[in-house]
Amino acid sequence: MKEILAPTDFSKQANNAVNYAAEVAKLTKSKLVLLHVYSLPLITGDVPDFMPIWSDVEKESMEELNKLQKMLNILYGKSLKIECVCKMDYSIEEVIKHYIAEKKIDLVIMGMRGAGYLSEKLLGSVTTSLILQSNCPVLVINEKVSFKKIKKMVLAYDYENSINKAVLAPLIEFSKLFNSQLFVLNVINSNKKSPSVKTELSEVKIENYLKEIKHTYHFIQNDDIVNGINDFVKSKKVEMIAIIHRKHKFLNSVFREGNTKKMAFHTSIPLLALHE
Repeated sequence: MKEILAPTDFSKQANNAVNYAAEVAKLTKSKLVLLHVYSLPLITGDVPDFMPIWSDVEKESMEELNKLQKMLNILYGKSLKIECVCKMDYSIEEVIKHYIAEKKIDLVIMGMRGAGYLSEKLLGSVTTSLILQSNCPVLVINEKVSFKKIKKMVLAYDYENSINKAVLAPLIEFSKLFNSQLFVLNVINSNKKSPSVKTELSEVKIENYLKEIKHTYHFIQNDDIVNGINDFVKSKKVEMIAIIHRKHKFLNSVFREGNTKKMAFHTSIPLLALHE
């Protein structure tokens, strides 16, 4: 992991995620990029007496980014490499996605507010969009989550298809970083019989990729995949959830808009979205 992107709008939940990103960057010796996207107000009626110009808004935005950078260097040391980037656009998602592709970002860490109708409908769109559309791993941090050593992680995986090792690289790196225990979890319908791990693993390559870390395999029955994952998280006291965005029935259902928001907003632990 060489470069971590932390988009921010300077809100409480964004700054919490930025601090989390700084902790991860320091431990992995990665560069931390702070990105702020600003836009000028759209004029739909009478022109107001005062209209900010883009250079003024950009200057104020960079000043805020520089303040944030100084604070982070005070908290985490000057050895933490931080770059501040400020861009103007009306589509935050497009700016972030373009920056990820252009700079080949390894990980995006973003904040999200807690549960609630208004916050889910209005404030989760950027993070949810990146989870669904970006090819870069996205780590979602709830506003109440503080950085700590991750002792237990769960990977939701359906065993139906082989997986590329590169997809699991961020998860494996986190596991090595904290010497974590990884639970590989498959949630199946209650009317189906739980298959044996040996039978399932004979068709996929995941076991070859996880040999370097501590891991176990688990099957649970639940007709609601997200509820099944969350129940498992509670029972095992898991401290990070990882899910893989792929186009087939198991996680395709997780990544329907409603379930993605449900998972991101109703978990009090980090959510790592991996992509094939």
